[in-house]
Amino acid sequence: MANYSDHKDWQWTDNGVIDGEELIERIRKIVSPYTTAKPPVCYPGTTLEFDERIKELIPDFLAKQLNSIGTHTHGKLDDDGNWQAQIGEGGFDEVHAIECQVIWMIADLVGGLPKLTDGYFCGGATEANIQGLWVGREWLRQRPDPLGKGIAVLTTPLVHYSIIKGSEILDLGHPQWTHCPKCLSNHIFLPDPHGSGVNMVGMNKKGEMDVNELRRIFQLKYQEGFRRFIVVPTIGTTLMGSVDPIKAINEYANEMRHEGAHTYIHVDAAFGGFTLPFVAQGSDLEIGFQNSGVMSMALDGDKMGQMPYPAGVFLCRKELQRLVAMKVNYIRGHEDDTLSGSRSALAAILAWLNFKLHGKNGQKRYVQTCLANRNELERILVETFGTEGPVKVLPTNPYINLIAIEVDIRGGQIPENLMEQGILQPYHLRRGFFPSDSKDIYSCPRTIYKLCIMPHNTGEQLRQFVEDLQTVVKENRRK
Repeated sequence: MANYSDHKDWQWTDNGVIDGEELIERIRKIVSPYTTAKPPVCYPGTTLEFDERIKELIPDFLAKQLNSIGTHTHGKLDDDGNWQAQIGEGGFDEVHAIECQVIWMIADLVGGLPKLTDGYFCGGATEANIQGLWVGREWLRQRPDPLGKGIAVLTTPLVHYSIIKGSEILDLGHPQWTHCPKCLSNHIFLPDPHGSGVNMVGMNKKGEMDVNELRRIFQLKYQEGFRRFIVVPTIGTTLMGSVDPIKAINEYANEMRHEGAHTYIHVDAAFGGFTLPFVAQGSDLEIGFQNSGVMSMALDGDKMGQMPYPAGVFLCRKELQRLVAMKVNYIRGHEDDTLSGSRSALAAILAWLNFKLHGKNGQKRYVQTCLANRNELERILVETFGTEGPVKVLPTNPYINLIAIEVDIRGGQIPENLMEQGILQPYHLRRGFFPSDSKDIYSCPRTIYKLCIMPHNTGEQLRQFVEDLQTVVKENRRK
């Protein structure tokens, strides 16, 4: 464990260190769970296996201090039908052109076209989600709110915390968690007293937003006088990998438009945005701008896109970012419409280079390997514990490389000491909570453990994990 109190580590001395080898050695010794001999099964990332050509370029990228300030997908068609990007910050024109191209490559995966899509790389999907809420707020502010109720944000209990954070930052509403008298935990979600901001919608047993529950909550808010809504579906929830039914949500939003309700749909595809488009077929692919009500999306290349942290991606329909644009005289393009401001171009350049070198088929093979390993783990778990044993595998989405399990020991929770120091410590397990009645957001939660399966999680390692889990279950069920 790191020693944070040692004054030698934290104190900024007057003079620098002449012989810095000790400092350099400390950095060299940093161990990452992505590169250890026994990688964990739950981190949504893997060793960056760039080929040697890319590895040689990375120090050069860093030394060039490349700034991606602004959005570079704005522009217009010239007389020859070619897209001309809007002028950006001077000195980085080629970098901005590359980011523009790779944004459209990513947008193409989710139904976006250059003429119809804007976007940029940012500091992770949390930032992309907040940008989406920000744009959504400004878009809805242009729509009528006859009773002055504000904006209701409708999503499920499996939503990423960044949506609640973003709603707080943007003053859309201020919910709180309160004590449950039944299970004595703070799982009861109370929306803002005025009803605005985040409101939770029930789910089905797979952790997917239940459209009938969406209708019910939407109608309740409508009867309260709300006419402005942001709906946030998730493509690959962090706990269960569940995929909300975008098409059905979009159809209902269109239906309510005729009743005077205005709906902005922001899709959080942070986890599934770089998996589902490469393996899904038919209507399952239509998770984005194929749906008329989807206005913006968040994706995350540093999860399943084989990119370094951070590599968030924000996408939206053309010109929506104008709603949040700030005039900045000292910037050559004279405006900035991103939450980031100045930001590194490293992720965008590496994404463009990696995608160009390996193509869609390269990413498809990567995703298929993850899914094959996930399916193998599911097989081993069922073979070892059965379908009604002490470890239960919850329903999985065929396109997302996550498994969620319940473990029937000590009230359903694995003892902390076994997860942090004991036999299960190398796997870095993460727990979350799921309502015992998926449609009732106030029902007492079950403890769920998520397992993210990557290409390096091969059969031997997966079998070892299951054996270790089996040992823990046997020893703790006897007590």
